[in-house]
Amino acid sequence: MQILIFEWLTGGGLWIDGVSLHCGSAVRLQGMRMLQAIAHDFLIGGVEVILPIDKRVVGEFSGTAGLTLNPIDERADLRETLFSLAEDADRILLIAPETGGCLLECLKWLEPFRDKLVSPSEEFVRIASNKRASFEYLQSQGFKGVSRGMEFVDFSRGSMDNLDFPMVIKPSDGVGGEGVQLIRERAELERLEGELKGAEYWVEPFYEGLPVSVSVICHGDRFTFLPATEQIFDQKPLGEFVGSRFPIGKVWERRAHQLAEKTIRLLPPTQGYVGRDMVLGPEADWLIEINPRLTMSYLELRKVCSFNLAVRMLSPGG
Repeated sequence: MQILIFEWLTGGGLWIDGVSLHCGSAVRLQGMRMLQAIAHDFLIGGVEVILPIDKRVVGEFSGTAGLTLNPIDERADLRETLFSLAEDADRILLIAPETGGCLLECLKWLEPFRDKLVSPSEEFVRIASNKRASFEYLQSQGFKGVSRGMEFVDFSRGSMDNLDFPMVIKPSDGVGGEGVQLIRERAELERLEGELKGAEYWVEPFYEGLPVSVSVICHGDRFTFLPATEQIFDQKPLGEFVGSRFPIGKVWERRAHQLAEKTIRLLPPTQGYVGRDMVLGPEADWLIEINPRLTMSYLELRKVCSFNLAVRMLSPGG
């Protein structure tokens, strides 16, 4: 079996002007680490890996048995290249930031091969990759444990009235900790007003509690719930993601899995690896966002799980 793995930031997406400009070096490094990890896990599981790779980082993967590298340079038509590789592959895994619609764009390019996907479907990604769409969809399903957006704010119009503090501002389609800011008082927001114009931001209350991630491997209505991990940031309470901590304790684990299971069963059936970020508070638990792709928690989970996570994505009994 051959699987095509395309990771946007290391697979040639950065040659496309204007699409990945908001993804900084930290996110690019995360993409590289996730790609290296999951490619390795497929290989040791006996699956051949086809890898489109930016020619500037091709040395990170050269010489690995079972790995077919397809260098991408600035002259390549990335869409045509992926389409051609997808025709020959048995399965396809897409890893891309939600920022700028990158993940959705990849799914559109490869729509004729949707039955080969082992990562989430276009329908699922449309809901999960936008904070407002996720919030509204889950509300429509009667779910109340989702971070309530106080307002979907367009700062270019100066819509800052009736906001409560402290609050968190984040890009509506952001990835990782990029652009996430904790605002404790109105004066801080006013200082940032000029920087925030020209884009839409999701504004939500700041919830005190334990930041946790729960990842799920989906096969339609069958799920593998992976161990909950605490999210560690370089600053408290928010900042750049630097790693995961496991275990988190039985009580926290039970609460995290309960919240993850409630939400995954409300969303459209899909396949592949899905992450959920949440805050477990002293009185309530809140879903913060859904990640319709591989997340950095994978790096810790592959060490603590007794089975090969990559192979499990191919089959519920993998």
